[in-house]
Amino acid sequence: MNWNATRGPLKHLGKLYGRGDLLIRNGAHNLGPVTYEIDGYARRSTRSDTGYIEGEADMLTRAFRAGSASIVLADGQLIQVALSDPGGSSTAEVRLSDGFPRLGDAA
Repeated sequence: MNWNATRGPLKHLGKLYGRGDLLIRNGAHNLGPVTYEIDGYARRSTRSDTGYIEGEADMLTRAFRAGSASIVLADGQLIQVALSDPGGSSTAEVRLSDGFPRLGDAA
């Protein structure tokens, strides 16, 4: 059986990448600069909007402990993210909380 026929085609929504600021507490506290790379994919009603951010290890740990964070993209757009536990690393996996922005709006 053709996997693509039963699941539907996988559509790449785009890639967000660049340098921005990591915010917590609904944008009230700027933790500092991060580099981000996030890909968006969709298959029927299933979405995957994940990637990585890189910044100071203490800053990423603080954002992880806050429970939710935002990144101000290079174009000024704000996206909501959930971070995985960086475990003392300067890199953390992120998942977009509000879905992938339209490509025309993204950095």
